[in-house]
Amino acid sequence: MLKSSDLSTIEVLVCDDDTVILRIMEHILSELGIGRVQSTSNPKTALQLLKEPVAKPFDIFVCDWKMPEMSGIELLRRVRALGMSTQFVMLTGNATPEAVSEAVELGVDAYIAKPFTAEQVQQKITTVAKRVLAKR
Repeated sequence: MLKSSDLSTIEVLVCDDDTVILRIMEHILSELGIGRVQSTSNPKTALQLLKEPVAKPFDIFVCDWKMPEMSGIELLRRVRALGMSTQFVMLTGNATPEAVSEAVELGVDAYIAKPFTAEQVQQKITTVAKRVLAKR
């Protein structure tokens, strides 16, 4: 059974070009008890934050599928090419079966469909957080 105190050790990075979605995700994740939530609307910044040498890397990366500068699938490709095992959660409003298949092949860990509810986000993040905690 996952306790909220366990979630306080989880660190999440959120990337979405829609700042309203960023604020909503920050609020939902904070309410869930996630220890650290950082967000950015710029995919290049997100990649830099993931690559920065820090004492504790992000456990979970929540990323929008469609963004103007770099797609979520391209970010997923780059994250996996760097050998990062960060849990990758894709936010999507309209993924084709082909695109979903590509994301699965690249190692996406979960999806959250837009529009989403707080309960859906909490359920997906809790499931992914359990995997993170099981590896520690």
